[in-house]
Parts: sequence; C-alpha cells; structure tokens
Amino acid sequence: MKLLIVHEVSYLSKIIYEFQILPETLSMLGHEITIIDYDDTWNANDGRPSVSPRIDLQTTVHRNVHRAYPKASVTVRRPGMIRAPLLSRISAAATTYFEMERLLERERFDAVILYGLPTVGVQTLLLARRHGVPVHFRSIDILHQLVPSAALVPVAKLLEGFVYRNVDAITAVTPRLKQHIESYGVPAVRVRLLPSGVDAQMFSPGPRNAALLAGWGIGPEDPVALFMGTIYRFSGLDRVIQDWPKMLDLLPRAKLLVVGAGEDEFRLKRLARGAAGVVFTGLVSYTDLPDIIRSSDVCINPFELNPITQDILPTKLFQYLSCGKPVVATRLPGALPFLVGEEHGVCYAELTDFIDVLSALMSDPERMARLGASGAACAAGYDWKHIAERLVSWISGP
Repeated sequence: MKLLIVHEVSYLSKIIYEFQILPETLSMLGHEITIIDYDDTWNANDGRPSVSPRIDLQTTVHRNVHRAYPKASVTVRRPGMIRAPLLSRISAAATTYFEMERLLERERFDAVILYGLPTVGVQTLLLARRHGVPVHFRSIDILHQLVPSAALVPVAKLLEGFVYRNVDAITAVTPRLKQHIESYGVPAVRVRLLPSGVDAQMFSPGPRNAALLAGWGIGPEDPVALFMGTIYRFSGLDRVIQDWPKMLDLLPRAKLLVVGAGEDEFRLKRLARGAAGVVFTGLVSYTDLPDIIRSSDVCINPFELNPITQDILPTKLFQYLSCGKPVVATRLPGALPFLVGEEHGVCYAELTDFIDVLSALMSDPERMARLGASGAACAAGYDWKHIAERLVSWISGP
C-alpha cells in the first residue's frame, strides 16, 4: 500500500516512539510510506531559536530516512514555517495545506493515517476527502490536553470532535482513549482498539554490557535502576531523586540511570547535584536502548497521574518487559488493561513510597527474576509487526 502519515511533531528529532516505529515497520513490510511532519523542536534549544532560517516557507524533503531501523526507508516532507511564537503553528497550518494539496494532486495514496491536531488535522481531513482518499485517525493521546494555552483548549476540543466524527475509521491505543473518542458522538463500531507494541526481536533478554556501563562510571556489579524516555515535568523523577538517599541506605552502590532528554532535564540535573549515584546520559542511539535495558536490574516509570498520563500506554513499558526486566511504575489507568500487575512483570507503587517499593525489589534477586520472566512472556504478545499488519488489514478491508 501507499500510505501518507501526517503528524505535528518532528519525525527527525523527536525521541523515537510510535510515530517513527510504526511507519518504519510498515516500510519494512513492503509499503511505501510518505510522512508530513512539523518541526515542534524549533525553539527547544535552551530557549534560543534553532539554526534554521526564521522564515522559510518552502517544503524540505528528506528521502530514504530511518530513525528506528536501518533497513527501513520513508520519505519525510516538512512544510515551511515562520519560526516565531504563535506564528510557527499558524504558518505551518497554511503551508501544510498547500503541500498536501500539491501532493494529493500529484500522487495517489491508498490511505492517510492522521495523528495530529490542531495544526494539521482539519486540512488533512478536508483535502483527503476532496481527493477521495480515506483517512484513519490514530489516537495515542487526548490531544486537547496537549495544547499549551488554556484559552485554546475549547477550540482544540471543537476540532477534535469534528475530525473524530468525520474520519473513516479510528484506532485507539487504550480503552480509555476509545471511550474519550466515543464521548464526541462517534459510534463505537468505528473505533477499534490497537495498543502500542514492541520489537520483540530487537528488545530481547541478554547479558549486561559492562563496558557500556563503565562509560558512565557504573561498575559491573552496581545495582542499576533505569528510567528511559522523554523527561517531562510529570516524569516523577524529581520525587525519585529526592528520595534516592533512602535507596543508598540499603544499597550503597545503587545507580539511577536516566536515559533521554526533555523539558525537565536541567531542573532535575540541578536537583541531582546533591544526590550520589544519579547518572544522566542525554540522548542515545535507538539501537543502543536494548543493551542499556539489559544492563539494568529494574526499570521504572514513575509518571505523575494527571490528565495527560492517565490515558496513555507508554511504549517503554513493553520495551523494558521484552528485555526480561521487572518494572516498578505508578498506576496509569490507560496501561492497566494490558499490564495488570506482577503477573505481567509490573510492580505498581505510589510516588510517595516509590523508592521503598523499588529498593525492596532490587534487594530480592529471586523476585526480580520471577517478574522479569513474567514480563517477557507478556510482552511477546505485542509485537510491532503484528500490530502493523493488523492496521493495514483494517485499512484495506471493507
């Protein structure tokens, strides 16, 4: 199939998650993938504008791109924009419209897979309808909750409802997201559940990489708790870092390894200056992630519960489990239908006692091994290849 995928985040620089993994999996299954994205990182360089021109309204085309898999190949088309507050979104909405119009005039796509609102959603739907291309919405977040300005939330809700009611079909990552979409009057039969997944071949159990850990000053026998992913303000890492001395009282050589980057990175680094054993790696190659997970003892996801996190299913949970590592996490309602607890390799904890639960688990090798084996068995049922094939079958079906 020839598929056009549209979103309003950066395919090229965003930390790798479903937006890169699913299209590249589809490409390796033989489908032709074109992506229209938006450079949402243009002003993320410590508050300074990026090195790109402030005004550039031309589309930039990146061919034979891959982020997650070297064998994958997709084309990324990035419409131009004005790199200034507010104008960035407004200008990108306009340039995306004209780029999509030209693209759909010139090429015939079997379907559009739409992720984003409000910058790209409505024009994608209207233009695809005009050109007779079906639109499938992929719901991985409650989108109006991601709007930074409270004044724009009602507008975002209106756009959500319009798009959800008018696309041809919708797949939601969690039951809670499915319910959210249906709350806009969308018939339940038009919304299917399709969770995130994991590359079980890439993320598989294996030995600890002592040389890799040594590069961060971690000894081969040091107990390691791993956090991996975007460092949001709701990551819960501030509470883990504040309570880390309690871990060191029990396991003096324990290390908290934080792999990734994000909006709260610099504040957490300042907080960690007085805490021994906290290591920040910054961004690392996606291909290094399995080795990093294998080199840990326990993986964590201490997200605060808020309107953004309560409905999500973080991909990292399956990556942790697929490598045979036990997980300590806060209870996210969106994840609970898939990962109910210790029988699926996950030990749930409140942020207030997160360190106590984590340190107790890291002090019990037999329990860690038992949870790791249960988690690996659970994750095997969420392979990305099967999820991608199911999505294509729904798109191409009646």
